[in-house]
Amino acid sequence: MSELRNVALLSHSGAGKTSLVEAMLYRSGALKEMGRVEDGTSASDQSPEEQRRKISITSSIHPIHWKGHDLNVIDAPGYADFVGEIRGAQAAADTAMIIVSAVSGVAVGTERVWNSTFERELSTLIVINKMDRENADFFRTMTAIESSLAGNIAAIQVPIGQAEAFEGVVDLLHMRAWTRVDGEPVEQDIPSEVAGVAQEYRDRLVEAIVETDDELMGKYLEDAEMGEKELLDAFYAAVRSGELTPVLLTSAEKVQGVGLLMDFMIDGVRATSDHAPIPTVEGDPPSLGTDEPFLARIFKTAVDPYLGKINYLRVLAGSVKAGDTVTDTTQDGAQLKLAHLYTPKGNALEEVKVLETGMIGAVTKIEAVHTGDTLTSDARKVVLAPIRFPPPVMAFALEPVSRADDDKLSEALGKLLEADPTLQLERNADTHETVLWGMGHVHLEVAVNTLKDRFGVNVSTRAPKVAYRETIRGKGDARHRHKKQTGGAGQFAEVALRVEPAETGAGLVFEWAVVGGAIPTQFQSSCEKGVRQAMNNGVLGGFVTDDVKVTVYDGKDHPVDSKDVAFVAAAGQAFKEAVGQASPVLMEPVALVKVRVPDRYTGDVISDLNGRRGRILGMDNEGAVSTVSAHVPQAELATYSPELRSLTGGRGAFSRRFDHYAPVPQHLIDGILADAKAAAE
Repeated sequence: MSELRNVALLSHSGAGKTSLVEAMLYRSGALKEMGRVEDGTSASDQSPEEQRRKISITSSIHPIHWKGHDLNVIDAPGYADFVGEIRGAQAAADTAMIIVSAVSGVAVGTERVWNSTFERELSTLIVINKMDRENADFFRTMTAIESSLAGNIAAIQVPIGQAEAFEGVVDLLHMRAWTRVDGEPVEQDIPSEVAGVAQEYRDRLVEAIVETDDELMGKYLEDAEMGEKELLDAFYAAVRSGELTPVLLTSAEKVQGVGLLMDFMIDGVRATSDHAPIPTVEGDPPSLGTDEPFLARIFKTAVDPYLGKINYLRVLAGSVKAGDTVTDTTQDGAQLKLAHLYTPKGNALEEVKVLETGMIGAVTKIEAVHTGDTLTSDARKVVLAPIRFPPPVMAFALEPVSRADDDKLSEALGKLLEADPTLQLERNADTHETVLWGMGHVHLEVAVNTLKDRFGVNVSTRAPKVAYRETIRGKGDARHRHKKQTGGAGQFAEVALRVEPAETGAGLVFEWAVVGGAIPTQFQSSCEKGVRQAMNNGVLGGFVTDDVKVTVYDGKDHPVDSKDVAFVAAAGQAFKEAVGQASPVLMEPVALVKVRVPDRYTGDVISDLNGRRGRILGMDNEGAVSTVSAHVPQAELATYSPELRSLTGGRGAFSRRFDHYAPVPQHLIDGILADAKAAAE
């Protein structure tokens, strides 16, 4: 455990995270030649979709052996749509390495992963990458980091030169300079041109260290001498505990600062034995360690065309051997035999005989296991708190292109959802559509392309139909006789009924008030069936009719020709005629929307919601962030995800859930009904 480090690399998209992983693999000797994201040759981005888009879509785990220690580097996507992979990487790690571009600085994705990292109580370090690029600026980037990211943050390196002139770094912990000569790192005295800056940032670093240690703080205030060892000991303790976040510098492209970064990962970041307390939903927080009973958590699921379902797990305590049987406590104590065990290496798996505490491993072809599940030995009775994923916010309606695609769609969607818990599938009973929900437009596009590339299923996509409904505001009364003679046995039924509004949410309230046997009671269920069928095709636009009370009070039958089918038809037609008299109203679904944005965007967000026919319910403030709550018609939310991102520079996030139905404004009804008629035709 003391020789193992699990570190998740997190950033805003484009900060150079995958290139830094490539440089670490190359510097450690794991790669003989560096690949490039732009060429689709990096060790992380191997899928056709990643190579096409030049972004990471799934997280990948890269074991690196460096100076007698094992580093598991988890390269997580930077694009916000793939938050499921980001949260999974955080669940597997002990430390988060936040990558910031020296050119573009702190971006919205940086802020998001920073906040979610602190929620998980991981230790942190920040790496300013791309120090060799044009317009790279360490000082501007540090100012942005200190002003945007909360916490005790201090640089432990300053650059020797910047942009094209970047030559190396000054190590502020030991006040030594490091440059490269003929490709090899060389230690030297601090150049005179950066000595002043180095001393200034060394003083800042000392202040940040003493803030975490009461004894050192006392010495600092009294101007007493502090030994280098006690400063270093306090520094490393503060970093591992999450009380201090150090900032380091690299150029992934030139492989500068990368060896020093890996040195720091050995000396400074949290070891697996320092894992933060793990919350549970059942049982006490577990004891962790090599001598404890086996405990692991599934943090990621993938579906491989050849291996089938792959579940990636982080061993938190104890060990497990190939062939052992473990318990899935999340799934009501299901017993699982782990026939084969693997360790991931990029996109490959290497079979092993045992997985021990701190290791990241994988198991295959165990269908009952899902992302977030807790695996234990029989000696434990604990269920770990689930990995929290935000609810999806955008949807595509899917339509199979051919009959063959239709036959394969259900199974393919099942596998897709197994691999990505942030996707959700809805079979909309009102619109009869298959609707796939995701975290944004790119997320859904990638899911659709995966259906085609991996599972051979072609689908067309469109914005989902709005599930309009119809109801009534008044009362109606109708009688309908159904009579049909076709040469043999005929059909005869007559039904009289009344309709009136029912309470919201009541659906159909059906009452039988026939007296004197005008309609035999054997046909009561047929009358109700006819009404229910008619409610599925309303009188205004063919939408589902809802919240209606129906009272059948009279009718007639025929001793020979009355049949169930006749009363179904008569009741359905009588219902439609009565509803036509009862002031039918078109209703639309309304969502409760909560938008979380920095205060400076609040006015723009409220104005935009008002433009979407939203009704603002209130606003809550938390520091410099506001949450605006509103009721918004779902018809106005089809493209809200990308539009909010554009409106707030990517800093806005929102959630939505169905709340209630409300009448459609009169000026919109004609257009909706015309569209419904055209679709029906």
